[in-house]
Formats: sequence, structure tokens, C-alpha cells
Amino acid sequence: MANKVHRVLLTNDDGLDAPGIVLLESVAKQLAEEVWIVAPATDRSGVSNSISLREPVRVTQQGPQKFAVHGTPADCVAVALRHIMAGSPPDLILSGINLGSNIGFETVLSGTVGAGISGTLLAIPSIALSQVKEQDAKIDWSVAERYALETISQLLDLQLPKECCLNVNFPDVAVDRVKGLKVTSQGMGKVTGLEVTPVPDPYGDEYFWIRVEHGELPKMSGSELEAVQEGYISVTPLSFERTSQEGKAQLQEQLRMQCFAAHSAQVLDSLTTPT
Repeated sequence: MANKVHRVLLTNDDGLDAPGIVLLESVAKQLAEEVWIVAPATDRSGVSNSISLREPVRVTQQGPQKFAVHGTPADCVAVALRHIMAGSPPDLILSGINLGSNIGFETVLSGTVGAGISGTLLAIPSIALSQVKEQDAKIDWSVAERYALETISQLLDLQLPKECCLNVNFPDVAVDRVKGLKVTSQGMGKVTGLEVTPVPDPYGDEYFWIRVEHGELPKMSGSELEAVQEGYISVTPLSFERTSQEGKAQLQEQLRMQCFAAHSAQVLDSLTTPT
């Protein structure tokens, strides 16, 4: 396969040596002439687009074109584009491959998606990739291993939309049951809340584990959850725009009625007040 891009930047939120980014590196080497890796030194899952504004970010070089950042995935993108690769920026950012899905509300929490969004903010086409798995189940990378190269290559053949990050989820199905690529909407996903578990430490004080709770929610037609459950690789274009159009319309209508009522009361008062 001919190189589709000159220079690609890899990052993630699972850490520099996570199996997903090792897999992604092998894929990227078949797509690009140069592969750069700038990723968190440790697991930084769940930090979204967080930027380290009030603390220093340290970077250590781990090999040729490979750097560990003691910070968030968004920090990694910022450091890579504005320092490490400032003179020769990448043509593409690939974030992942995440251990677990990034669907629905998970995309709001995701450092994998956060890195992609940060890349988009800095005008670099970005794709976030995740391998779906059941909560607490052992992950099976087979679908990502088989289809990541083909999926990214197919997306690069298209004119990628500006001002959005593409969010790709590989379904948790047998490789021969994958039906293809489907463009989807974010939808609700399966997140139902957050669980906080207190645990005593050896000194009698408590610390807390916070986990995302998953459950069964109504599937939205055309959503990424529906797609991966049907065996498709979902591709969702995510943007900075997060306005609830339904909520906006509801507030506008309530405000209009409130103003109408206030005006009507004022008119009525003027008619009944003696002069």
C-alpha cells in the first residue's frame, strides 16, 4: 500500500506502552513515511480535553520520534504540535486504539477523543479509534487488528470534514461478522451514571474509586451504539458544537411566553390604574 500521508502523530489516553497504541503504530507505519508517538507516560483515561494550565508538563524521550508526556492526552497534542514537531507538523493525528468503547456520554469523558478534538482545534485532521468490549470483560483486539488499516485508509481517501474529529469504534464481534463502515450519530450510549466506592487505607482514612456505570438505554436509530451492536464499524464526526437544539427551542419558547405574560400584565395594569 502506497503511503497516504507523509507524517502522522500517534497519541492515546491508555499510556505510551498500551497494547492499543502498539497496534496503531504497526498500522501507521503502513500509511505514513514518518510515525511520531507523543503519548501520556501513564494511563490518563477519563480526562477528556483537560489541559495542564496550572502545573508544569514534563517530557522524556523514549526513542527516535517517541516521547512520554507526564500530562494529559490534550497536553500531548499541544506539546507535539507546538514544540516537538513545531517545525514539521503532522498531516494526521491518530488517537488510540482505546481499550474499550467511546460511545455516547463516554466521548465526553474520553481522553482518546479529547486528543482528537485538541488536534482539530489546532487545525490537524484527527481520528480517534476505540475497540469496543463489554464492561469488565477481557478485550479482544481481533477486529481492530483486521480492520484498522483498511478503515483509516478508506477515511483518508475521502475529503475529511474540517472542524470535526472522526470517532471510530470497532465492534466486539467475530472478525467474519463485521458488516462494514457506517457513518453514525453520537447517541446516548450505555452510560447511566457514576459510581463512587469508598475504601479504607491502612491508616484508617478513606479514599475513593470512581467508575462509570453502564446499563441498558433505548437505542437511537442511526447511533454508533446501534451500529456496533449490529456489527458495523461506526464513524462519528464530532465537533465542538454541543448545543442542545431541543433545549434551546424549549428555553426560547418559555422566555417568549414569559415576556408575553409580563407585557400583558403591564398593559392590563395601565388600563386599570386610575389617572
